[in-house]
Amino acid sequence: MVEDLAANLAPLLGDFLPRQRWFANEGTPESVTVTSVEVHRKEPLLVWVMVDVLSTGGEVATYQMVLGGRPVDAQPDFLRGKERVTIGMVDGVIFYDALVDPTLALDVLGVVAPGEPADVARPLVVEQSNSSVVYDERLILKLFRRLHREPNPDVEVNRVLGNRGFPHVVPQRAELRRDGMDLAVVRDYLLGSTDAWQLAHTSLRDLLGSRLPPEEAGGDFGPEALRLGEVTADLHMALADAFGTFDADPEAWLGDMRAQLARTPDGVLDNDRIEVVLAGLLKVADPGRAIRIHGDLHLGQFLRADAGWFVIDFEGEPGRPVPERVRPSSPLRDVAAMVRSFHYAARSALVERGRDIDPELADLAGEWEARAVDALWHGYTGGTGTSSLWPADEYDRRAVLQAFELDKAVYEVSYELAHRPTWVTIPTSAIERVLGRVA
Repeated sequence: MVEDLAANLAPLLGDFLPRQRWFANEGTPESVTVTSVEVHRKEPLLVWVMVDVLSTGGEVATYQMVLGGRPVDAQPDFLRGKERVTIGMVDGVIFYDALVDPTLALDVLGVVAPGEPADVARPLVVEQSNSSVVYDERLILKLFRRLHREPNPDVEVNRVLGNRGFPHVVPQRAELRRDGMDLAVVRDYLLGSTDAWQLAHTSLRDLLGSRLPPEEAGGDFGPEALRLGEVTADLHMALADAFGTFDADPEAWLGDMRAQLARTPDGVLDNDRIEVVLAGLLKVADPGRAIRIHGDLHLGQFLRADAGWFVIDFEGEPGRPVPERVRPSSPLRDVAAMVRSFHYAARSALVERGRDIDPELADLAGEWEARAVDALWHGYTGGTGTSSLWPADEYDRRAVLQAFELDKAVYEVSYELAHRPTWVTIPTSAIERVLGRVA
């Protein structure tokens, strides 16, 4: 029965996967092979599936899905209007993503965290590279979609820092691992928390609506940016203490940057000019120290709750290979990522207001961004001794920061082309800004 189910699901999943944002490949897979099928419940059916996906480029990637199955003539209300999460019919049973099923989502929690019973499941509708469900407004389960043979850095870093008492990570309650692969994790859900991206956008709406200078507009984000800099400094010191510090390796950093540039579709960027700036890393006399870093730090990775600020999602940039994500790097790479995030917030707030951007508002958004970056840097450098980690010389510091800022924008171009093509002008404008700065 299981063998037949695997054979019947494979072609359906070939159509289903490209409709999911967490599916990293572009286009229809060359083939989908179901490698594992575990039946956890029969009525309604709950099936845990792993597949190997062969892309048209020849890459093989492993994904996991939890599938629900109910008789076609008993299709429940929660599936109405949700064609995107519906997989298809096999032998009179309609299959779908089980995380949208209120009953089966509770069963999934029971598999991952058997000691954490719950009564109500609420899948989060925000699409990410993974899928999450909130239980009883007190727990949140993250199901990793693309699986890797290496430990998932999100699980590992959060666990290590939490065990060491670092106050800015969310307590981790349970982990599910199989054959060395991290499948899922359950953490406390910070009820009532707000991420820094939302706070930044609230500030920008006030700014653009009032047309006042950023420090005079309602919801001034400067103090929040200062605090984010302080928390980032605390995070880097905690990571250095937990995982150690290492000699910097600018050649390896440059190698990763070149690899990312090579992953960008041909003809989109001026690779030769970008290469010149990135290669400036090799001229730096003092690159500072290397540590485990967050790897994908941005405004959306900070949550403000009653207990203060929390840092989430240590998985790194999903578009990069795991060995590249966990390689020790300059802490300035995280700072550069935050600089990019402020630019994203300012530009996306302008985009929200319509096609024609008022030059006065564009200038105000630019002032907001500059003020936030300045506050972040003051918070970061005024805190807990991170100066031992980054270059002492200002020229070297600027060169390292600039290279990582450019590298981040290059990564963002590929991401936007794959997921939000209308936003690709945000990172391309940042690239032109950096290149213009050094021309």
